[in-house]
Amino acid sequence: MPLTFPCEIVSWQVLPAVRREMAYYLVNAKNVSRKMVAKKLGLTEAAVCQYLKKKRGGNYKFNEKEIDKIRKMADMVMNSEKDGGICFICKEFDAPAEMMKRAESIRAR
Repeated sequence: MPLTFPCEIVSWQVLPAVRREMAYYLVNAKNVSRKMVAKKLGLTEAAVCQYLKKKRGGNYKFNEKEIDKIRKMADMVMNSEKDGGICFICKEFDAPAEMMKRAESIRAR
């Protein structure tokens, strides 16, 4: 099996799932328009729509603590003056061992 770096797993599995959760939270819980969510997350409106319909973001599941963290990050992104700046996600999640195992098991399917 080839070597897979933690940042690769985060970018393939975790980051799309984070975007999915952020889009869902912002549109459904915070009533933010899809257009604004797209702008803030640096996505197209079509991508946001696909995240909302769960056509993007895979089947990666977060626990409640991670969901709370994602919601706080979504609020921070919405309150930020900059658009498309969610690079702090890797630092927040720090690709812990449990998360890496879950992502690897999904990837292996």
